[in-house]
Amino acid sequence: MQKRSYIRIISFTVFALVVLITSVLVNTANMNKYKSQLEVNYQQSLTELSECLNNVNTDLNKTLYSGSSGEIYDLNRDLYAQCATAKNALSRLPVGQMELGNTYKFLSQASDYAQYIGAKIEKGEKISDEEHKNIKVLLEYAEKFSNATSEMVNIVAKGGKISSGEVANTENLSVTSLSNGFSRSATTFEDFPTLLYDGPFSDQMLNKKSALVQKAKLKTKEQCAEIAAKVIGVSKNKINFSGADDSKIPCYTYKSGRYTVIVTKQGGYIKSILYSGTVPTSSISVENAINIGTEFLKYIGYADMKECYYIISENICTISYVYCKNNVYYYPDLIKCSVSLDDGKILSIDAATYLTNHTDRKPKEAKKSEKDCRKGVSSYMKINSVKQCVIPKESGIEVNCYEYRCTGRDTGEDALIYINCDTGDEEDIMLLLNSENGTLVK
Repeated sequence: MQKRSYIRIISFTVFALVVLITSVLVNTANMNKYKSQLEVNYQQSLTELSECLNNVNTDLNKTLYSGSSGEIYDLNRDLYAQCATAKNALSRLPVGQMELGNTYKFLSQASDYAQYIGAKIEKGEKISDEEHKNIKVLLEYAEKFSNATSEMVNIVAKGGKISSGEVANTENLSVTSLSNGFSRSATTFEDFPTLLYDGPFSDQMLNKKSALVQKAKLKTKEQCAEIAAKVIGVSKNKINFSGADDSKIPCYTYKSGRYTVIVTKQGGYIKSILYSGTVPTSSISVENAINIGTEFLKYIGYADMKECYYIISENICTISYVYCKNNVYYYPDLIKCSVSLDDGKILSIDAATYLTNHTDRKPKEAKKSEKDCRKGVSSYMKINSVKQCVIPKESGIEVNCYEYRCTGRDTGEDALIYINCDTGDEEDIMLLLNSENGTLVK
């Protein structure tokens, strides 16, 4: 009897231990799952905050350089929206732990100032020198906070955990009040339609059908295969058909070794080329790479292309070319070309934007002189050079402009100011990001 009781006690004890251990394991698993989900949410919020701060930085930069009341109004409308989104992202982060408390103060000031400037522009008033200085102060803070959060995103990318306290702002940034006691009661932008950016120009108007391709004669699959073979320098029997699509620009896709070539069904135009190999070293100059790209574009049927910008990454030089006729640069007609800095091999071509937008255009005479148009450039900008161009707008129209390459007198940063040749109004601003690896615009 005692033995049976002893066995029963042991059995109950073992069962209780099993239940306890199972419960602990389940709770631990649930806790780990919760922590993992919390970390994912934190990281998503940090990324969103970083992107918004970068956009705030860009909007303030453009506001500083703009000479157009309408452009300044639009920029501050977007600035207000970006600040609101950033605050929302910030509210989902452990602010105290991450040393982000002052970020909220900065966003509040930037948001309030955006309302103030917007209300002033609505009344037809101009920005004063004192207000210009305030924008400059906000820009300085925006750059610091943007850099700080970008660094935190990099820490996360390297494995740092926000939930474990491994990610924090090390800059210890503080924010002082602006010198001008501006009104906080200005009408907000909450009821306004979403701002539609018209730049940068590289991705404009890709949702329309190509007039160039639609007018061209239909090619057979075999004819397009011959074209694909010719552009990558192989015989036709080494080209393999990979597929077809009937998108806005219907194409055939071919493969050969590491190359993928896409050719339009109508006209046999090269839409894209992609080489999947890597580039181990760099031995040729950027100037040489640009010349190689220009000659190759001419060889495959894209003449009169002029380089605008380039960027170097992993021994590859990616160059943006635009169509240029009679010294007028047509930004809607853009082709990107990547060249190996090792041996000059063409690694990629992307002509989708060119094919979508290129057409025979009749040259238009400017209604205003360049001298008149330069009056539309902000006095805070020093003009370095000027050229005539055509830029695309989100509405689908193209606008003749003078492009002024300028340097900010306050910041020393470079920008492109686009002034309408017919009205003298400012159409757009692009900020130039210069580095030893090239130039990008935003």
